[in-house]
Amino acid sequence: MNQKTSLLARIASGSLVLQIIGGIILGVILASVSTTGAHSVAFLGSLFVGALKAIAPVLVFVLVASSIANQKKDSHTNMRPIIALYLFGTFAAALTAVIFSFAFPTTLLLATGIEGSNPPQGITDSP
Repeated sequence: MNQKTSLLARIASGSLVLQIIGGIILGVILASVSTTGAHSVAFLGSLFVGALKAIAPVLVFVLVASSIANQKKDSHTNMRPIIALYLFGTFAAALTAVIFSFAFPTTLLLATGIEGSNPPQGITDSP
């Protein structure tokens, strides 16, 4: 067995937290040594952050739903304040988003249709 392959296999099968910390350390070292090299691999960091932003709300929802579903009957748990805080936080986030969307409106400019183009003809509803 090749030493390089076994080292790579050990790293890949290790802790995800340690892999993330190692990636951050390697990114800092690369940025310190070569800024052009760091710019060429910057998309990996953007991809990672985008994936975290995409999965975090779903993960929180699944964890809360799982804890509610796994609650034993007739057992005393402190789920009521947790559920209340979750609902309050969700409502506050939605309210904040609506307020800021009205405070800082954005406009979306769509490209207009091509002049002189015709829509498709002869399309019918019936089979």
